[in-house]
Amino acid sequence: MKKTSLSIFATLIWVITATAQAADLYVSPDGNHTPPFAKWAQAATNIQAAVDAAVEGDTIYLADHTYILRGPITVNKAITIKGFNGPDDCVVDGRNDVRCFDINDASLVDLTIQHGFVRGGFIGDPERRYGGGVYARNCVINNCVFRENGGNQGLHGILPAGAALAARNGSVVSDCIFYDNNKGGDGFSDPSTVHVGNGSLIERCIIRNNVTSVGALDCDHSTVVRCQIYNNQFRGVTMVGGTMRDCQIFDNEGSPSVVAFTVGSAVTPRNQGGGVHISEGGVVTRCLIQNNGSRIGGGAYIENGMLGNSLILDNRSHYDPEHPPGYFDVPSDGGGIYIQGRGSLENCTVLGNLSSHTTGGVFWKSSFDPVDETIIRNNILYSNSGFNLPIAAYVVTLEHNCIQDGTKLKDGNINSDPLVAEDYRLSKPSPCRDTGTNQEWMIANGDYAGIKRVVNGDVDMGALEFVAPLVITEIQHADEQVTLSWTSSPGGAYQLEETDDLSANSWKKIGDAVTATGTVSSQTEAVIPRLRRFYRYRHVLFE
Repeated sequence: MKKTSLSIFATLIWVITATAQAADLYVSPDGNHTPPFAKWAQAATNIQAAVDAAVEGDTIYLADHTYILRGPITVNKAITIKGFNGPDDCVVDGRNDVRCFDINDASLVDLTIQHGFVRGGFIGDPERRYGGGVYARNCVINNCVFRENGGNQGLHGILPAGAALAARNGSVVSDCIFYDNNKGGDGFSDPSTVHVGNGSLIERCIIRNNVTSVGALDCDHSTVVRCQIYNNQFRGVTMVGGTMRDCQIFDNEGSPSVVAFTVGSAVTPRNQGGGVHISEGGVVTRCLIQNNGSRIGGGAYIENGMLGNSLILDNRSHYDPEHPPGYFDVPSDGGGIYIQGRGSLENCTVLGNLSSHTTGGVFWKSSFDPVDETIIRNNILYSNSGFNLPIAAYVVTLEHNCIQDGTKLKDGNINSDPLVAEDYRLSKPSPCRDTGTNQEWMIANGDYAGIKRVVNGDVDMGALEFVAPLVITEIQHADEQVTLSWTSSPGGAYQLEETDDLSANSWKKIGDAVTATGTVSSQTEAVIPRLRRFYRYRHVLFE
């Protein structure tokens, strides 16, 4: 038998394909609605038509106009919808009847979204439960204005989330303004104004003058950064898990009444935490919580969560005269903070808070469950009404605090005047300097202002680390080198910067940051000869 040799040849075929280029589509009431809507003259006359014609990567530009909707705009592709001239005159209006946008994987930029509406539904009915203005999943929302959107429980009694916006599944919301949403509500059947959930991020947003039952901002295991939340009813923020940092929460008013419980994205009484309600391991750090009010926990209510590195100032717990303290066993305590069972309060400055009952500072209530560990550490509790902190035997960790009315003090606790300066930093002779106990979290976290947390061996009590005034004391220039000396705090980190033009306010970093080892530090740098150069040092901030 003759053997046949079979050779197998691989053929390489070069295939050249044209990559589809992202296109611009246009929407205008003055267009002639000619697909593919590629010019203003051919613009679509409604947004949904342009969405349907677009492919992934496209951008749809909306002309200045108020677009009145009969049904929600639905997007299920990675496109961008953008107001051509910004949000001031590009408005999408839901007529107080329909949701404005229902989007997946898309971006909304430079729009005003108003009069969207969502009605509550069944627990397993997210299409009914989220987002009056916008319901977004894995989306980007940037530089948008949300106003006068609303929602209610509907026939099924399940409270929706996000009267203005519900952003879930890794969405990013940035540089937006939310105001006057649910203004006609009663604070009982109204959803949160903004809901962020499932690993989403909201940053640099303003949330003001809204009415809500579970929090103007409802954060469900997500992240909040550099936001302002103020002048809202009936709570500023609800943190269900997740992290909040570098925010300002002020002038929010919770409910003084006992009628408390709502249902929805976060099952929390509206009379607990006028500024922020923290649960399920939520972490709030480097925040200002000021002039908020509620029945209990005027500034903050903590039930399995952590509040740290924050200023808690001038908050109040108060009651409805028809339901005085003790009514249904609901007091009006914790003007600054109320801790229920498990909770952690660390390195906070709690000053000037009031209570219509007994405790203006921090009220702690045991759950009588040994697993509910409570930590109160490194805080300043001073100049609050009534008790600053009722001491109970059930507190597991109470150490290194400055407590004005503290008695039988041990474990580093003191009751001396903390000598807090007008900017809430410690003055130089303060007994709270270098008297706290260091914790592992301080390595990677700054104080309230973002400055390195431990600058002299041991952490200070309170929200702000004492730092010596930063002054350049000497400049020596020789052999194309300059040596600068400045006052410093041991352990503090300092960054040298330079500029040739002070009027430009543009500074350039020189080298790496320097960690001080003494009260005077110096640094030598090579320089290029110039007619003039200006130098400055600044404290290194944690982002």
